[in-house]
Amino acid sequence: MNPDLEKLLAAMEARDTASPAQFTDADAELERLLAPILERLSPTGRGDFLRSLQSRYRAYLKAKDRPSSLPPSA
Repeated sequence: MNPDLEKLLAAMEARDTASPAQFTDADAELERLLAPILERLSPTGRGDFLRSLQSRYRAYLKAKDRPSSLPPSA
């Protein structure tokens, strides 16, 4: 996975799992990572990008819930 995409997805997860006291900082970090990307896109492209990002985020969360490898056979 692209390291920049992984950093963005991790920031989304941090924001979504942050405590109320940490939410503002986590949200600001996510906005900081998104700002340069969104600046380069047209308004239509932004919508497409954010929908695609949400899809990748759901896949990212699902993959994190799976074990990374099968346990050794008994």
